[in-house]
Amino acid sequence: CSRCEQCTPDLSKKMSTWGVPAGDADRVIRKLEELNFVDDFRYARAYAYDKLEYSGWGRNKIIQGLWAKRLSRAAIEQSLSEIEDEQYVDIARRVIKAKIRQSKEGVSTFDSRMKILRFAMQRGFEARIASSLLKDIIREMDDTDTDNETWDEQ
Repeated sequence: CSRCEQCTPDLSKKMSTWGVPAGDADRVIRKLEELNFVDDFRYARAYAYDKLEYSGWGRNKIIQGLWAKRLSRAAIEQSLSEIEDEQYVDIARRVIKAKIRQSKEGVSTFDSRMKILRFAMQRGFEARIASSLLKDIIREMDDTDTDNETWDEQ
């Protein structure tokens, strides 16, 4: 627990596989919480931050991951409330731009745009945010192309 964040459901599962009786496991977990080695709220914050910053996950996928860990609704909501909107949008933009660069067609067709939107939504970003960002990125790309044509003509 001192090396990396752990959550109580994971610790319960580990101790169960080790054959530790449930009562003893509960006492160990309570003692770890008293000594501040284990804190589900701190774990949820660290999980949300890591998955957003390093894995490029959106809120929906983070919620699913924390829910799968069987953390409390309060811990999940608090971890998400600490995500700054500006940082969230920047990461969503980075994820979408990376997918556009990776795509063979770019954003030239309706199908390619839908693939990019579906990808962003699979990563957990809300459809409203992903759609808005994709429109902004396409607009920026069109403006850049127009600027390049202007310079080329001169």
